[in-house]
Amino acid sequence: MNRQRHTNVTGTRPRPAGPTASTIGCLLGIVIVLLTLFMPSDVYSDATSAKYKEYEVKAAFIFNFLKFIDWPQEKTAGNNSQIVIGIIGEDPFGPGADIFKDKSIEEHKLLVKRFEGIEQIKKMPEKDRNEQMEALKRCHLLFICQSEQKQVRDIIEIVRNSSVLTVADADGFIEAGGIINFFTEDNKIRFDINQGAAEKTGLKIRSQLLRLAKRVVTESPAAKNAAKQEGN
Repeated sequence: MNRQRHTNVTGTRPRPAGPTASTIGCLLGIVIVLLTLFMPSDVYSDATSAKYKEYEVKAAFIFNFLKFIDWPQEKTAGNNSQIVIGIIGEDPFGPGADIFKDKSIEEHKLLVKRFEGIEQIKKMPEKDRNEQMEALKRCHLLFICQSEQKQVRDIIEIVRNSSVLTVADADGFIEAGGIINFFTEDNKIRFDINQGAAEKTGLKIRSQLLRLAKRVVTESPAAKNAAKQEGN
């Protein structure tokens, strides 16, 4: 008995389903973060060039962080379809911030907004001061520069209930309630994540980003200290 061959009606084999565009974008983001994760921070001998290179890498991190953060719907609705990246204090990025130019995340254009230090803002006339405070709250991501290290807690308190992803590279930032903190280890740029602080402000950090962090804090260090004090 002859076996009957079954063929596709088009005469060709069906193509296997390929990865979706969103999957490719997600994987690409992870690859870029991994590449920058192992990029040494002391590539150049010149101090100025090394600093710019360091913040160029950090800017690349920040660009990819945005791909793995989910903000509340009201934070991304309206707002002229923009994702606002705030930089408060003495901006260290230099040309490194050029990575954000003409870029979009899920059809939201990126906009960089620079702010003076919080102490300078507080000294402004009331109208200007209030406008700056509200602009800080409208940011999706706020990088707090090292010049603001003594005012970190004040800045975090200002944006605490506004679903702002706070990022810095300062000692004690996570403990102060910040969400993502850069640090250098073995000449490589790493970062910690305060997932507890992110959730309290209404942000969801996707697992792909959490897996790349050196340390993930699931409970606010401040809350832990308060619980210990109550226990005593």
